[in-house]
Amino acid sequence: MSRQVQRRRGRPLDDGTTTAILDATLELWGEVGYAAVTVDAVATRSGVSKPTVYRRWSAKRELLIAAIERFVVPADVPDLGTFRDEVTEFLRNRAEMYRQPRVRRMMAGVVAACTEDAEFHGEVQQFLDRFPAAMRLIIQRGIARGEVRPDTDVDMLTAMINGSFYYRTIIEQKGVDERSVQFVVDTIMAAVPPGARSDPPRGR
Repeated sequence: MSRQVQRRRGRPLDDGTTTAILDATLELWGEVGYAAVTVDAVATRSGVSKPTVYRRWSAKRELLIAAIERFVVPADVPDLGTFRDEVTEFLRNRAEMYRQPRVRRMMAGVVAACTEDAEFHGEVQQFLDRFPAAMRLIIQRGIARGEVRPDTDVDMLTAMINGSFYYRTIIEQKGVDERSVQFVVDTIMAAVPPGARSDPPRGR
């Protein structure tokens, strides 16, 4: 749910102004980093007054989280009938998301901000949890259909799938395409069939 503060009386908040403020927030965050973003700078960049910003968000932290929620939308993959199809669709959505430079800057900024500000990390966690939640649901559906090994570590597999494109695009700053999607999907499908071994290899 958006953290935007609604006015109780008077004229309704102008949506164009809200968009301008959030655009300015994202631009500044990408340019100077979380710690250097200020309400003063956002107001100047967006061409509004500080009170205009504060009528919508009571603190910088709320403003940054609103920018995340507006511009980075986690994918919601419906039941497509097979585990492979759902993982493929999920990764295609993620690839499309990470092709946007603004999204890459923001996601990198979120991680950096979480290491700098524990309170921000606590408040933004609900947003961040939406990404693994979608993949956990896909894996659980695969287990229920008998396509995925029932003793699969759902959280670890979720982290592997979600982390692959994040690392590729944000840490390595390389692109992801349909070939990338199919490679990850093929790798996952080879690891999770019901007949696959679950025991770790023993040393000799």
